[in-house]
Amino acid sequence: MLEISNLSKTYAKGLVPKRIRALQDLSLTVRPGEVYAFVGPNGAGKTTTIKAILGIISVDHGTIRINGVDHRRKEVRRWIGYLPDQPYFYDQLTVNEYLTFSGRLYGLSRRQIQTRLGDLLPRVGLDGRESQRLRSLSRGLLQRVGMAQALLHDPSLLILDEPLTGLDPLGRKELRDLILELKNEGKTVFFSSHILADAEMVSDRVGILHKGRLVREMALHELSTAGFAGVEITFRADRTALPDSEKAPWRIASFDHTGLIHLDNPGQVYEAVRWIEQHNGQLIAVTPKRKTLEDIFLEEMRQ
Repeated sequence: MLEISNLSKTYAKGLVPKRIRALQDLSLTVRPGEVYAFVGPNGAGKTTTIKAILGIISVDHGTIRINGVDHRRKEVRRWIGYLPDQPYFYDQLTVNEYLTFSGRLYGLSRRQIQTRLGDLLPRVGLDGRESQRLRSLSRGLLQRVGMAQALLHDPSLLILDEPLTGLDPLGRKELRDLILELKNEGKTVFFSSHILADAEMVSDRVGILHKGRLVREMALHELSTAGFAGVEITFRADRTALPDSEKAPWRIASFDHTGLIHLDNPGQVYEAVRWIEQHNGQLIAVTPKRKTLEDIFLEEMRQ
């Protein structure tokens, strides 16, 4: 559905122009019906990549094809739904007025728009808010309006730039569920995010971008075999019986009468359990921890 080959982009920055390389020979492929998470620190080049895909900016060299067609072709725009990182809204309009305006830009008739909105607004959590002016909505609700706009013309490819930013925990869960619903309907979703836990929950594959380079790409099912990330030991103990955290031989997090020890070396488990017993503690659980997407992300950033 989306194929990027050898994409490079530089910017001129400063009063005395200095060339800043935003993307360096970036290549990736997103398959039809796949959810692809594009993650990286601020300034890694995620938004630059998305703007290049949409034709908002030109690139130095490289190619972008959507469903096998050059991304600059006019007909490609109808296949894409886009939610920017910081969408701009005409805040004097109501939700219905804004989405009707957006639908007309897509070439939909008013009847088609109202039919689509009848299905979309409940799905994005805006049912009953059609007559509210955009200036009265919270950041999270505006994000939902942006999502409705991106879905209005029933695109086959959704490109979402930081879609979970500004949402409360309930809103994030609802949007994650919506992304999974869209995947089940056969849609392709390409989204950038710095919220790694959410990316891990919904994506099929993830690409890690750092300083304009794709430093790692992996399928999320590979996390189960990605390696060992330590052991967590949970125990119950009187806090007054434990030494100060800086004097303890382990990293201890204490919560009322429950403590948590994290060990990087599994060979220390027996020693840690003995230490708990010596301080009149009661062992609750010894839990091996696998690597998460965050662990892998941090490893790549340190290299």
